[in-house]
Amino acid sequence: MRRHLFVLMLMAIASPLQAQTARQQFDAFARGLQTASAAFQQVVTGPNGEKVQTAQGRLQMKSPNRFRWEYSKPDVQLIVADGRKIWVYEPDLKQVTVKPQDALNQDSPLSVLSSPAALDRFYTASELPEKQGLRWLQLLPKRPDSSPFDKAWLGFDGNGLRSMRLFDNLGQVSEFTFGTWTRNAAIGEERFRFTVPKNVDIVE
Repeated sequence: MRRHLFVLMLMAIASPLQAQTARQQFDAFARGLQTASAAFQQVVTGPNGEKVQTAQGRLQMKSPNRFRWEYSKPDVQLIVADGRKIWVYEPDLKQVTVKPQDALNQDSPLSVLSSPAALDRFYTASELPEKQGLRWLQLLPKRPDSSPFDKAWLGFDGNGLRSMRLFDNLGQVSEFTFGTWTRNAAIGEERFRFTVPKNVDIVE
C-alpha cells in the first residue's frame, strides 16, 4: 500500500512538470514580447544535404514587424525591415536591394512572435516529433504563392526559440540557430531605419 501511495505522490508531483508542446512553448516565448535580440548562426544545405553556405551575425526585432539582421561573417551584410520595406545592403557590392515588406507577414515566420494572434491567420501550424532535444512547430503559409519558403520549422527548448528552419521549393534548407535571447530591452527606432549611403546602387 505504501509503495502505491509513493507512486501516486510521484505522479502528482511530476504532472505539472510535463514538457510543454511546441505550440505552448511558442505562446510562452511570444507572450508580452515587444523587443528581442540574439546572436545567430546560419547554415544553408542543398537538396542532397550538402553544406552550401555558413554565416553568423546578430538579430534584433521589435513589434510590430521590424527586424534588423546584421551578418558579420563570412561577408558583411545588413537586412533591415522597417514595417513597410525590406532593405538588403551589401557593402562589398555597393548595392542595396529594396522590396515591399509582405503585408501577410510571410517574409519571415519570426513576425508572428511579436503578433502571436496572427499565427493562425497566416499559417497552418502543426506539431512535429521531438528531435535533437527540441520541440518543433511546423508552419505552412496559407498564401504559398507569395511566400519565400514552402514551410518553416520552429524549434523550442525550455529557454525559448533555439532553431528556425526554412525550406524552399528548390530543396534548400536554411537553418538559423539562436543563442541566448535578450527580451524587452530598449532598442532605438533608428536601428530599424535605413539610409542609403552615397555612391550605392539601388535595385528595386
